[in-house]
Parts: sequence; C-alpha cells; structure tokens
Amino acid sequence: MADDEQANSQTDAEKASLQARKIYIKDASFESPNAPAIFTADWNPTLAVNVDHEINKLTDDTYDLVLTITARAAVEDRTAFLVEVQQGGIFLITGHTEDLLQRRLNVYCLGVLYPYACATVDSLIVQGGFPPLHLAPINFRARYEQMLAQAATQNPDEEPG
Repeated sequence: MADDEQANSQTDAEKASLQARKIYIKDASFESPNAPAIFTADWNPTLAVNVDHEINKLTDDTYDLVLTITARAAVEDRTAFLVEVQQGGIFLITGHTEDLLQRRLNVYCLGVLYPYACATVDSLIVQGGFPPLHLAPINFRARYEQMLAQAATQNPDEEPG
C-alpha cells in the first residue's frame, strides 16, 4: 500500500510542469511633458517606481500574467519622464496543488517577467534622452509572503492562497 502511494506521488510529481509559452509586451508608454526644457535643468530627480501585477486564468492550466512597472522622475516638481510598461506572459502550469500553483504564479512567473519589463523601461528612458534606469531586483517570494500575511490579518477566518 505504501508503495502504491509512493508510486502515485511520483506520478503526480512527474506530471507537474511549468512552461512559459509566450512572453510579450502588452502595453508600453513614455512621456516627457517638459522636454526640451527639462534637459537644461540640473539632473537631480526624485524617482517614484510602482510595481503591480494581474493574473488571469485562460484555461484550466493556462494563465496570463501582466506585470506593470510605472516609473516617474521629477525635477523641481516638473515631470521629467513618466514610463509605464505592461509585460505579459502566458504560462502553462499543470499538476500543482492550489497553494503551490499560487506560489508559482506570484513568485516564479513574476520573476521570469521582471527582467523583460526592466529592460523595456530602461530602453524607453534612454531613448527618451535620459540616463539609464537600472531597477533593483525584487524578491517576489518575500513580496508574496507579505501579501499572504497581510491577507491573514485582514481575514483571519479565511484560508490564504
């Protein structure tokens, strides 16, 4: 009986897979509303960066994730640039428990998309005439754990995930 359970768990583990089927840019925008005057100002900007994401189930095992990065630089309260990139990815994920599925979506898949989004943000900014913007890595696992902890304190009677 134990051998049957072990064989079944190995079979389930062998069936578990995660594949990135398509990485794509859903939307990208760049604005420099105060150009060209902003280029004559001393370059000591304040920078605000926001990262968000959305997960949509396409089929039983296929998910579309969109990671959004918005960055705004301002000099003396004047916007130097505003850039927003929506980096998408379609992932095929099979054979995972619900908890593990959510971890794969919120940690692994976002980690796959992040470098693509950062490269696009940086490219748009440089093409706009500004110095490169190298965004720091994000620990998506820590971010997900924080989200679960926050959800648990807001809804202590509900199961996380």
